[in-house]
Amino acid sequence: MTQSSLPDGFGANVGSDTSNWGLVHWREFFKDQQLQRLIQEGLSNNQDVLKTFYAIQRAQASLRQAKLGQLPELNAFAGAGVTRFGEYTMDGVGNADSNLSPTVPEDKQIPDPYRDFTLGLDFNWEIDIWGKLAMQKRQAAARFLESEEMYALAKTNLIASIAEAYYLAVGLSEEIRILEENISIQINQFELGKSLKETGQDSQLSLDQFEALLLNSRGVLLDKRKLLQQAKLTLMQLTATTDDNINVQYFSQTDHVPEVLNIGIPSDLLRLRPDVRAAERNLEAQNLQVSIARTAFFPSFNLAGLVGFNAFEFGRLFQTPASGVYQLGGGLVAPIFNRSRIQAFYQTAKADQRIALLDYEQTALVSYLEILRLVNDYQFLTEQVTLKSEEVAIQKRSIDNATTMFRIGYADYLDVINSQTRSLESELAYVQLQVDKLQNYSQLYRALGGGWQ
Repeated sequence: MTQSSLPDGFGANVGSDTSNWGLVHWREFFKDQQLQRLIQEGLSNNQDVLKTFYAIQRAQASLRQAKLGQLPELNAFAGAGVTRFGEYTMDGVGNADSNLSPTVPEDKQIPDPYRDFTLGLDFNWEIDIWGKLAMQKRQAAARFLESEEMYALAKTNLIASIAEAYYLAVGLSEEIRILEENISIQINQFELGKSLKETGQDSQLSLDQFEALLLNSRGVLLDKRKLLQQAKLTLMQLTATTDDNINVQYFSQTDHVPEVLNIGIPSDLLRLRPDVRAAERNLEAQNLQVSIARTAFFPSFNLAGLVGFNAFEFGRLFQTPASGVYQLGGGLVAPIFNRSRIQAFYQTAKADQRIALLDYEQTALVSYLEILRLVNDYQFLTEQVTLKSEEVAIQKRSIDNATTMFRIGYADYLDVINSQTRSLESELAYVQLQVDKLQNYSQLYRALGGGWQ
C-alpha cells in the first residue's frame, strides 16, 4: 500500500487542514518548561542520538567520495633506487656493451650499480560510458538523505520517550499527593473510631478495620514512591545524566494538551514522518543499485598515463627535455567468463529492490494505522477523563457524608471504609487516565513525524 492508496482522512471527528501538527516543533508540542529542559539534555547527551549523528557524517563522506569518483584519479609519485645487475645476466651484459659503444657519450653511460630517480604524476580515469559513476553519486546522495531522516527519527523517538517517562513521573507524583491526603483523612477517621470506642459507641472491630485501611494505604504509598524513583532513573538514562535532581510537578503545575487536533490528510502527513522518508530514500537507493548492477554486463573503458622526470643521476633529473618521460594509453575490459557471478549480483540487487519496496509500503500503512489508533484513543480518553472527574467529585462528597453519618450514629464503619476506598480508587483511576492521555499525546508526537521541517 502506497501513500496514494491511503484514505483521505482519519475519520469524521478529526479535523483536517493543510497546516497540520506534523509541522509543529517539539518546543511548541511540549510547552512544559521542566519537560523542555529534560528533552534538551537528552538531545545533547543521549548516545543513540549521537550515534545516528555520526552516521550522517559517514554518509556525507561517502557522498563526497562518490562525487570525486567521476573525476580522474591523479597521484604524485617520487622514487629512488639502486640495483646491481649480475655480470652473467642479460641486463649486466647489455649495460656493459652499451657503455663500450662509441655512440654513447660519457654523461649517458649506465652506472654500475644502476641508480634510478623518478618524479612525476600518474592518472587513471574510468570513462563513465554507461552512467554507472553518475548513478553511484545519486545513490550516495540518497543514502546521505536517508541517514538524515534516521537522525530525525532517533531524535523524535527520544523526545517521545522522555515525554512518556516524564508524564508517568508526574502521574506518580500526583498519586502520591492523593494518597498522602487520603492517609490524613484515614488518620482522622481512625482517631474518631478510637474516641467512639472509648465512649462505648463503637467496637474494636471497626477500629481494626480503620487501622487496616490506613496500613494498606501506607503500603500503596511506598509502592508509588518506588515507582516514581524508577521513573526518574528512566529519565536519567534517556537524558544520559547522573544528576538525580529531577523536579517532578503535579498535574496542576503541568501544561495540559489542547482538546482539538488538526492533523492533515494522510498523503501530506506521511511525507513528514522520518521513517517514511527514510524508507523512500532506501527504495531510491535500491532502484539505483539495480541499474548499477546492470552496467557490470557491459564493457568498461579506462584511460591511464603518466608524466614526469626519470634519470639515473639525481643531478640530471630535471634536465629537460632529456629526462622528461610520459605515457598514455587506454583499455577496454569486457566480462566473459564471470557473467554468472555478475548475473547473481544483479539478481541480488533486484531482490533487495523488491524488499525495499515492500518495506516502504509497509511503513506507510503502519504509519497511517498508528496515527488512526492514537487519534481515536485520544478522543476516547478525553471522554473518559471527563466522566471520571465527575465520579471523583461524587466519591469525595460521599466520604464527607459517610463520616458525618458515622459520627452521629446513622452509618456504621463499613460505610465509611467503603466510601473511602471507592473514592481513593476513583482518584487513582482518574490520574491513570490523565497519564494515559498525556502519554498518548507523546506517542502522537512521534507518529506525526516530530516537526523537523
